[in-house]
Amino acid sequence: MTTPTDPHTPALASSISVSDRAFRILYALATEMDRGWVPVSSVAEQLEMTSHQIRLPLTELREAGITYHERRYEVGDTGRKTWHTYVRLVGDNASEAAA
Repeated sequence: MTTPTDPHTPALASSISVSDRAFRILYALATEMDRGWVPVSSVAEQLEMTSHQIRLPLTELREAGITYHERRYEVGDTGRKTWHTYVRLVGDNASEAAA
């Protein structure tokens, strides 16, 4: 008798191992795919976390090859230039074509 497969096991579970926070970030990015590059601060606000709390999970996703990140030197809310980090999913072809 064959063992039935578990329908609740995600397809990616066998190839990568991500934390719960990383999975939540992945879900948040999937809902924002039409926007292309999304500020990390926006993702953190959506998940009711700080940008420091999502730093390690974003690294997990980047090392797994699921996301790209980009740092930009821009004028911040205070009027001074500072680094802002943006993130997007690797398979986001719509934003690649627009760039």
